[in-house]
Amino acid sequence: MQSNKTLWWNRPEQFVWLMVIALLCLTGMAQGAAEPPPPYIIHSLPNDARVTIYSEYLQDTNGDLTIHQVSNGPIADRFQPATRFVERLGIQQNPWWVRLAIKNEFREQQTFSLQLQGNPNASLFVPNDNGVGYQLADNRARIPGRDASFRIHLPVGEEQLFYIKLQPRGYLTYGLSLSTLNEHLASNQRQDNLYMLMAGALATLIIYNLIAAFMRGGSTYYYQAGFLLCITLISLLLADFLPYSLTDGNQLQSRLLFPLMLIAMAAAAGVTRCYFRLQRSKGWLDYCTRTLLIVPLLCLPLAFLLPLPLAAYLCFSLVSIAALLLIAMGYTTWHREQNGGGLFFITTLFVCLPALVLGQAYLGLLQTSAELPQWLMASTIVEALTLGIGLRVRVSHQAQLRIEQQRSEAVAETVESTRRETLARIGHDIRTPLSGILGMSEILADTPLTPNQKECVGAIQHAGDNLLRIINDVLEHSHLSTDSSDVNQASLDVHDLLMEAIDLFKERAEEKQIELITHVHTNVPPRVLGDAGRLRQVLTNLTGALIRHGTPGELIIDVSLEPTGQADRVRFGFSGSALSEEALKRLQNSQRQNESSHLSLVIAEQLVEALHGRMGNLQDQRGTHYWFVIPLPADQSAPPRAPNVDTSCLEGCSLLVVDDSSTVTRVLRHHALSWGMRVTACHDPREALASLRTQANINEPYDVVVLDQQMPGMDGMQLAARIHEDPVIIHPTVLVMLTGIQQAPSATMARNVGIHRVLSKPVSAPRLRQVLAEELSTGPTPKAETVDARPSPDLRILVAEDHYLSQKVIRGMLGKLGLKADIASDGQEALALAEKNRYDLILMDCEMPEMDGFEATRRIRQHEQRHALPSTPIVALTAHILKEHKDRSFAAGMNDHLPKPVELNVLRETILRFTNSDDTGSDSPLASGEMLD
Repeated sequence: MQSNKTLWWNRPEQFVWLMVIALLCLTGMAQGAAEPPPPYIIHSLPNDARVTIYSEYLQDTNGDLTIHQVSNGPIADRFQPATRFVERLGIQQNPWWVRLAIKNEFREQQTFSLQLQGNPNASLFVPNDNGVGYQLADNRARIPGRDASFRIHLPVGEEQLFYIKLQPRGYLTYGLSLSTLNEHLASNQRQDNLYMLMAGALATLIIYNLIAAFMRGGSTYYYQAGFLLCITLISLLLADFLPYSLTDGNQLQSRLLFPLMLIAMAAAAGVTRCYFRLQRSKGWLDYCTRTLLIVPLLCLPLAFLLPLPLAAYLCFSLVSIAALLLIAMGYTTWHREQNGGGLFFITTLFVCLPALVLGQAYLGLLQTSAELPQWLMASTIVEALTLGIGLRVRVSHQAQLRIEQQRSEAVAETVESTRRETLARIGHDIRTPLSGILGMSEILADTPLTPNQKECVGAIQHAGDNLLRIINDVLEHSHLSTDSSDVNQASLDVHDLLMEAIDLFKERAEEKQIELITHVHTNVPPRVLGDAGRLRQVLTNLTGALIRHGTPGELIIDVSLEPTGQADRVRFGFSGSALSEEALKRLQNSQRQNESSHLSLVIAEQLVEALHGRMGNLQDQRGTHYWFVIPLPADQSAPPRAPNVDTSCLEGCSLLVVDDSSTVTRVLRHHALSWGMRVTACHDPREALASLRTQANINEPYDVVVLDQQMPGMDGMQLAARIHEDPVIIHPTVLVMLTGIQQAPSATMARNVGIHRVLSKPVSAPRLRQVLAEELSTGPTPKAETVDARPSPDLRILVAEDHYLSQKVIRGMLGKLGLKADIASDGQEALALAEKNRYDLILMDCEMPEMDGFEATRRIRQHEQRHALPSTPIVALTAHILKEHKDRSFAAGMNDHLPKPVELNVLRETILRFTNSDDTGSDSPLASGEMLD
């Protein structure tokens, strides 16, 4: 059985911290590791035994010993034998003394070169000419070069003692070698040439990165160029390429070296951050690189201010920690298969391993005779080449991906544009004959018909409205898939909008025995600012999907301000017994089966998102709830709509609500109380009848009774008849019946049982308030003048329409309004008629042969400008409904846009608005359809 336990090497975070802790422990031992110091020996290049060399050492603990003291007396006896020729002593503050005993066993006197690597400020003391005491070697004995090298003369057969004083530079490291002058010069020449070659390679790479940064952009190349520059300068400083005249005092070299090390660390962190694009990510890699970038910059002033030993200890320790962290980060990114992690791990190993060895060596924790600056430069060159090639391949790959993405986006945009144009064309071609069907049915409905014929015409209109809604949904979904930013903010009434949205579903809800109940809370502003078209689409799509999958019961649409208290946000909630758990499962299954309900939900979600709202559903002990919240700020500039009657007469009146639904009674009670009425609710007709008798006996009768048509035991008609015939109830009580569309009684039947008004459910609060006020008002009931408002019969109207059926429909609608119109079959004919005659209004179709409506409108506007004529109102009458078509109409010079099929009331409003200067038309309450009840 395979274990699920994660091994420690597969957990990079633990690996990183273990390495850091180990490094800190070793670094804390750095100073102790150099005490007591190990001995030294000299590295002798002559390959025979004719030169005998013996080396001893002495530490100047106080830093005050002189050559006289170390060469005489008890101090001279404290020298100890050396064992290594290259020594790295770590962090040191005081000088060291080295005593060399060299004996020349050649047959003649020899001149050798004594070379001290890593300590260019070392002092050599040679015996005096008289053989007594020691003196500082003459400057002429110093061999020019980057190391402290001296010519020494070795007499034959005599043992010569030399003393060397080593000066620390915050750290102390050196190597001793003895060679002939020719070998010394040749060796130095080779080493210098190698350094210059690698410095030239690094300089080339620096220039390449700067050019790449300028040509391709990106901070990675800039950071890499800065890192390479710092490494080059660090290596040359460690190799003592700083001129000897500038190193006097042992300060300048270290004060330059330590800041460069910190800057190199920050540049390496910058390369890492840009390479992995960590600017917007949050994770351990981001925090580590951010730390490596900030900490060195914060420590930069300390490198100048601290004493050299402390500055050296700080910088070499930070370099070692940074190298370990970078290696660990490289391993982690490679192990986790992060994009580019393998390349980064390889380059990190190339540069961080030498840096780690260098830091440990100069801290005195690691002894090595390698030429560390050379190794650092060589590994950095390999790292820069590898990273450069990798970045070039990566940039090429990204460019290829970008080209492919652009190609894919172009193809997708072309496909989407074609799809939208196809859908728009199909929608236009379907809406045109549908406009004729609905228009003819509307004209036919106003003619004398038998009840059976009226039912058939109503069925035709209902089916056509449903088909029109489906077409609008498809086109709206197509439009939202590419552009959801066009929000048309306008003043709207939430009550009217909600009733318009659910009017389409009244019959379907009755067929499924679903009772629609609307409740707009009183805290919702009377008028708000929002996109009425899209909000209506959300309501129709969501209501249709819920009714389609609902079960018999109640579907409550509750509208209120956001309960969280967020200003200007209105919450629309859907709940009730019709939304059972089975209904929710069917609705969820429709999303997997790509049914029409799924399309409705997708459209609703996209519309809510376009309106900057949010949508969701939940289940609790009360059942299933669907909701959406959108911003609908109150329209403070809109004047309150004045009611047609004085509603103050409702205050103090008593109201009896009779309905077997507790939800309906609760909603009606809430509204009536806000109007100042006294409300009593009954759920049983017999109980209501008893309450009516009781109130009549105590001489406090009810003023109004609102009763439901369909109730168990006794329906609304029977209850009204009992009230009408009861001898006890003699007070004239207003009876208002709420009923469905199919069960609605005729006007004669209602009048016979004493019912004053019949309202179809659900009824909005403003509509019910107006009806109650009209029935209780003692004065004459004002009529809605706008319903009977007709345009002047003398108007001259031009209709440009190429479709024969649409011509008949628009001619029939204008005829019902008492108007006649000239008909043009294409844009060219319409232009000719408009130039020949002056019209009060032009109804222009947009899609016509020969010349479309857009071009015809532009030509008409140009004709009016040339002849200084007043502009004739031109209204687009087209089957296109998308916003781009509206914008195109306005851009061509049209004044308004009416989508087909157009309703008679809308056509009348439009004609009045553009032909009657005293009537705005746009604010007419005609569109609400309230007088139709």
